[in-house]
Amino acid sequence: MQVVEKRVGKKIVFIFLFTVIIFLFLGFQNIKAANAKVGLINLSGIISIHPYTEKINQLRLTLGEELKKRQEELNKQGKGLDEIELKKLEDKFNKEWEPTKQKILTEMNSYQASRYSDIIEAIKVIGDKGKYDLILNSEIKVPTGNDILNYPIVLYGGEDITQDVIAEINRKLAEENKEKDTTK
Repeated sequence: MQVVEKRVGKKIVFIFLFTVIIFLFLGFQNIKAANAKVGLINLSGIISIHPYTEKINQLRLTLGEELKKRQEELNKQGKGLDEIELKKLEDKFNKEWEPTKQKILTEMNSYQASRYSDIIEAIKVIGDKGKYDLILNSEIKVPTGNDILNYPIVLYGGEDITQDVIAEINRKLAEENKEKDTTK
């Protein structure tokens, strides 16, 4: 428990110092930097509303359900077997399970990579459109005991462009879906 608290404390100190360094860096820049246009986003909010997040969560559930189902079947078939037979049965189940697990994990990783790519691309598009000099994540999730709290990184200033990024992601995905429908 103390190790987790120390890690959380170190993360908070690191984030605070990193934020201070960024603002000090901006403060020592030329006059243009003093007028820097800063955009703020709630990255965790953007991730949570991305359409692929639901698919990723569903795949996690599917993976867990499959594993549970296979474990129950192994327990059922393994009753009364000696240790050697049980090990053989377990190896057989693992060999059968591995392709299914890899297929689900590959699909999950693909959705995660696409989601990340969509978000970064949308941030860049909005950053270019709005002529932002810097875009920061406005908060960070920090585990505190049994809870996870959102702590602000930026306490003052900047323009929240979270909804603009979300709209850009939705626009891009709608455009991709429209292209897919017309090619069918």
